[in-house]
Amino acid sequence: MKKKRKVWKIAAAVVALLLVIRFAAGFFLGGDGEALPMVETAAVKEDDITSTLETSGTIASELIRVYASPVNAQVGEIPVVMGQSVQKGEYLLTYDTASLQKSYDIAELQAKAENAASNDSIAKSNESAGDLVKSAGEIGALQGQIDALNAEIAGLQTQATENEIRSNNNAAANAEVGALEAEIEAAGARVAELEAKKEQGGLSERQKEELKQLQKELRSREEELKKKKKSVKNSAELANELTRIQAQLSQKNSQLSELQGKLSEAQSKNSAAEAGILSQAARANISYTQQASQLTLEQSADGLSRAKAGITADFDGIVTEVAASAGTMAAEGTPLVTLASANDMCVEAPISKYNLANLETGQHAVIEFQDKEYEGSISYISKIAEKGDSGAAMVAIKIHIDAPDDALVIGLDAKVTIQLGAAEGVLTAPISAVNSDMDGEFVYVVKDGVVAKKYVTTGMASTEKIEIKSGVEEGENVIVTVDSSIMEGMAVLEAAQQEEEMAPATEAAE
Repeated sequence: MKKKRKVWKIAAAVVALLLVIRFAAGFFLGGDGEALPMVETAAVKEDDITSTLETSGTIASELIRVYASPVNAQVGEIPVVMGQSVQKGEYLLTYDTASLQKSYDIAELQAKAENAASNDSIAKSNESAGDLVKSAGEIGALQGQIDALNAEIAGLQTQATENEIRSNNNAAANAEVGALEAEIEAAGARVAELEAKKEQGGLSERQKEELKQLQKELRSREEELKKKKKSVKNSAELANELTRIQAQLSQKNSQLSELQGKLSEAQSKNSAAEAGILSQAARANISYTQQASQLTLEQSADGLSRAKAGITADFDGIVTEVAASAGTMAAEGTPLVTLASANDMCVEAPISKYNLANLETGQHAVIEFQDKEYEGSISYISKIAEKGDSGAAMVAIKIHIDAPDDALVIGLDAKVTIQLGAAEGVLTAPISAVNSDMDGEFVYVVKDGVVAKKYVTTGMASTEKIEIKSGVEEGENVIVTVDSSIMEGMAVLEAAQQEEEMAPATEAAE
């Protein structure tokens, strides 16, 4: 095969030399006219084609984790540096936990104090609730006794009033008895006087009438006196009864005063007990305060635990950034160390819009780096285009590396060949033969020594040839290398034809 290529090269050189000689002869010897421009052509033919895209990108990791500080604490040691490989579980950073331990101790004491105060308040509230029930019972009992005693006092006061009324009535009755007795005595004396006169000599009619009337009145007064005497009571008994009633009233009032004192005391205890009982809002506030204190303690404990644990690698990887220094304070959430996975590697490459249409995830690719090849496939195609260094819009893609090894270096360039697809038995032409203008893609065809321009529809392409779907037919010769001197309708000489004519003679000569 190498020998055949060598023969074709020699033939091409001979043809070129002959053309130069022919042109010179025509110029110096006055030939028929100017020499025709020579063009290189190739026949459109049926062939198999494999389309690939060759580009370059940067080796990167598909799994990158930024380790942020889980606590507000002072950084202790940082046993890694940028570019260092680490194994899963290795320390990336440690903390100085002295201040966190002190904060935890303070939070624990505050939580205990808060719980003790809260429990004391609740216990006193419960005690007050018991006192309230007890005092309420005492108040009820005392009020019942006071009500009964007031009823007795009211009864005694009624008796005293009645006794006073009886005493007053008795005094009036005694006066009436005295008056009746005086009247009876006066009437009796008159009756005796008239009766004596009657026995001595007789009475006048008027006197007889008077005697008769006096006797009648005397009997009436005596009957009335008898009744009055019956209604009159013994004054001493009334006085004794009043004394007894007053003594009982004094005793009952004394008892009432004592009961009222006890009632007042019980009411004071009741008010104090009621005031000592926690309201629902107060109990809720105590509960919330205890919860907040407990949460503070748990948060402090969690921070201390996280700080003691430090930061360790979650996977085998490479340290790509260290953003902290030993002895400095790290705020919670501040990025400290960045780790890239060494087992999940890819190549990140920018792709133009012209190649994007032929790409899809899963397409096979070959990565070349430092004379080593790696198998891979497209794992990601961005949906956002960004301006490249040249100003053209580029789309980022990622090519996953199936079996990465320690030879790969993050940040260095790698060559990528992506298999876009294959087609068998299709019309093909050299890729350099296809050009484009405002109307589309076209080729220059040489027929009978004259250049013709034909617009074509292309398909899959490789680095050397391109599929021609329509526009030319198999066997037509297309100009391989086109420049500004090629114009439609011009006469040309095909270099490929001369090579074909001379090739057998060259081979035979060898």
